[in-house]
Amino acid sequence: MMSQYLERLFTWESLENTERGVEFELKNRLTDATFDGITAVRIDGEPVDLANVSLELEDGTHLPVEEIMDDDPLVFDLAETARVVMDRERLRLGTHELEIGMDVDRVGAVSFDVTDEVTEADLLDVDPAEYTVAALRELVADLVEPVELERLLERERDGKDRKTGKAAVESRLKTVPAAAPARERREPTEERSAALGGSLATLVSTVLETPKQVTVYTAARTRGTATAADVASLTLLTEEAVERTLEDLVLDGVVERADGGYRAKSPFAVLRSRSRTFDVFGLGC
Repeated sequence: MMSQYLERLFTWESLENTERGVEFELKNRLTDATFDGITAVRIDGEPVDLANVSLELEDGTHLPVEEIMDDDPLVFDLAETARVVMDRERLRLGTHELEIGMDVDRVGAVSFDVTDEVTEADLLDVDPAEYTVAALRELVADLVEPVELERLLERERDGKDRKTGKAAVESRLKTVPAAAPARERREPTEERSAALGGSLATLVSTVLETPKQVTVYTAARTRGTATAADVASLTLLTEEAVERTLEDLVLDGVVERADGGYRAKSPFAVLRSRSRTFDVFGLGC
């Protein structure tokens, strides 16, 4: 599917809050391409105004996405990277779904969605002393995560004219929602790894097309026959994202529908479904 192919443009674990807003990275891991436009960007289903979206190219050029069009396309060569910068309210800790729509030369309108996580390491990390009080007020107005605001408070200096800045951070901290409870991350156990057939788990990881597919397949395999909700409970993905990924895997012959749910095929069946032979991997017949 085209969406699964395009997901490879996204650099996993690149989603973060910055001084400029919210950013993530795209890298051309596919082939030389020409983009005639970025048609949509959504975060958790909410559209981002394209007037507030720009690309930072490798040479330092900042290109508003609204300037990418048929008569002035973006040439994106293989292995090139671009930062997508969105001037918007920062994200909270946790998992977020991104949707990107684009117009690709000779292909037309396409889109893909990915899921990435914002951790504490991805939150805004700046020295408030480098800002004027007015600039600091503007910055904190778009912060929604208490950890970021508390970090700013700890660093705010008590020097001349800084009390107003401190008050601005404290005021904003009072208005943002409390930190959401952290979702427990289900780390792989020896039993779960064994359920995947040891070294065959690595082989499956090379066959499936995206890290999200690997995550969903692995979770589904440990559950046997399960619903999308059951699988989502073992991951940091939303039930909706898991459902869509499972349906894609059904189309690819990796997962099958069974008893009102889904069942992941064995690693051996996955390898066979992609016309791979065990001899290629040095396993013999």
